Amino acid sequence: MRREVVGAWLLLAGFAALWLGVAWDGQWHVDVGPDTFFTAPHLMFYFGTALIGTTSLVVVLGGRRSDGAVRVFGFHAPPAFLVAGLGAAGHLVYGAADLWWHTIYGFDILESTPSHLSLQLAMHVQAVGVTMAFAALRTTTSGRWGLVLAGAFGVGSGAILLDGAVFGVKLGMLALGGIAAWTVCAVMGITRSVRWAFALASAFLVVQAATFLFPPVVTGLYADGIGQPIRDDALGIPLVALAMPVAFPVVAALAAGVVSFARKRYPRPDLAMAVAGAVVGLGAALPRVIMDDDSANAVLGVVAVTVLGAVAGRFGWPCAVLMRRLGPKEVAA
Repeated sequence: MRREVVGAWLLLAGFAALWLGVAWDGQWHVDVGPDTFFTAPHLMFYFGTALIGTTSLVVVLGGRRSDGAVRVFGFHAPPAFLVAGLGAAGHLVYGAADLWWHTIYGFDILESTPSHLSLQLAMHVQAVGVTMAFAALRTTTSGRWGLVLAGAFGVGSGAILLDGAVFGVKLGMLALGGIAAWTVCAVMGITRSVRWAFALASAFLVVQAATFLFPPVVTGLYADGIGQPIRDDALGIPLVALAMPVAFPVVAALAAGVVSFARKRYPRPDLAMAVAGAVVGLGAALPRVIMDDDSANAVLGVVAVTVLGAVAGRFGWPCAVLMRRLGPKEVAA
């Protein structure tokens, strides 16, 4: 079990480097301009995903039958590390595709390229793997704090997951609302406590603060170090941090209140989670609905993200039940 404990924290460290590297890369595009493949922001987030992949490989190769692991090619792989490792492998494969894209087309003018979309999807698979790793450690206080930190990073990565629109409703808004709703409900289901929804809100503030402060500072330092000028009209505003749902801490607390109220009066946690998910989904995505240029589809956007939040919250409960089976009933602190 010690291997899984150390591995879970290494996964979280890798995802922190991955996320901050992505935020730094976004800041570079905004404040400096186009980039090539071999830049410090790219190296930072590829280091993060390499750490996730290497850690997952080591844990999978050393997995034991008693860990409740999945048998893969003769090895007993803990499910969390299998998911995280597959996400990291996909990230590195799509990174090679990104290198090919840069080789063929040169600089990135837009962020919405096929390789970038694939990288974003692989990033969120890794976020799910990190969450699963700490779900297995839920019986310790440190494991529960790792769980809420993993959840906070997962919600952050959901803010930049998709681009484009369907019927005028932004896919990014739907992805953010659904992931936020699922995360809050899964955390409450895994811990069986509404208090950890408040801890998730606090962890999210820490992640958002780091995402707000880190990219502008290192962008300026790196640009000066390589002699690259900052744009004259650069605002130095951390746009990736601003894309994160500013209302998430509030709606996470509201969801905790909904579940706390419901479980005292109704015996069905799935219904409580659906209502909580609707609250979180709508609250997390509402600022994007308000700022959407196409006001004619605002009502459709509100309905869509509320329904998706309810479905994601309801889905979070069975996911939590499954993730509670990943680790032993008791883990040494």
